[in-house]
Amino acid sequence: MAPRKNHYELLGVSENATSDEIRKAFRRLAKKYHPDVNPGDKEAESRFKEINEAHEVLDDKKKRAEYDAVRKGAFTGGFGGGPFRGQGGFDFDPGAYSRGEHIDLGDIFGDLLGGGGFAHAAARGGDLTTDLSVDFLDMAKGSVQELRYRRPKTCPTCRGTGRSGRRGCPKCGGAGMTEGDERIKVKIPAGARNGSTIRVPRKGSAGVGPGRSGDLLIRLRMIPHPYFRREESDIHIDVPVTYSEAVKGAKISVPTIDGQVTVSVPAGSSSGRKLRLRGRGVPVPGTSSRGDQYVVLQVVVPKEQSGEFLSLIERLAEFEDPNLRGGWN
Repeated sequence: MAPRKNHYELLGVSENATSDEIRKAFRRLAKKYHPDVNPGDKEAESRFKEINEAHEVLDDKKKRAEYDAVRKGAFTGGFGGGPFRGQGGFDFDPGAYSRGEHIDLGDIFGDLLGGGGFAHAAARGGDLTTDLSVDFLDMAKGSVQELRYRRPKTCPTCRGTGRSGRRGCPKCGGAGMTEGDERIKVKIPAGARNGSTIRVPRKGSAGVGPGRSGDLLIRLRMIPHPYFRREESDIHIDVPVTYSEAVKGAKISVPTIDGQVTVSVPAGSSSGRKLRLRGRGVPVPGTSSRGDQYVVLQVVVPKEQSGEFLSLIERLAEFEDPNLRGGWN
């Protein structure tokens, strides 16, 4: 069964698109549909979730390969088609991949299954790894997020023995475990970085017998912001200024992660000039310091050029340096 949604079509890219093309397409759509740009617009919010889901899958090489395999009919379950029963009797939900979740059941059960039987000796449960998409500002300022994932648990029918009387357990197929949904609250520390991992003890695969459960490893994936760019603990933002503001200097309002602040544009500023706002960046984890924010000026030339405007430009040209590019000759 093919996936219900075509992630390539959602992002407007071809199936052979490169990683850069996928990221550029996502950033373009994210700027258009981001909730900060469309406050209260449920349709835009829904659209943003769809393109973010598509980006999460296609921007990860392993998830993309799995997704492509499902689209080509390599698996019988299909994304979004509900769980199917795998070898050993456990339920596997392919839709977890399109939700940004990845659970490697082969690692979980590999040590426990031998020749189709269940190992009764106590053993620690395997660790699980999953992804959690977090908004730019929530990662920068810290937040609490709810995570839903699928977790192998001790079978309630056979209580982990793998047997029902003299036969294998019909619920778990002798594995001693079944897979079900789990919901937990995850604290995201302020300043957390994209790709960093949070370990949650005992929230991984259930242990065998009295063995303790494994841990859950949560990889954070930052949802890009339509305006802010992050480099380590510093924030960069492109801010348009008018021709007259750049020439004469001006005071302008600029957004930061803490709200709007007033910034002075020095007279004679050119496009690309950076203004540094100390301590307006992202908190540095484990310290009381913060990075800086850099305002990158972008001089915008008027599009409508009337006769009067051109006349003024001609007069202005009298004050310009005629040898501005003379050093190239």
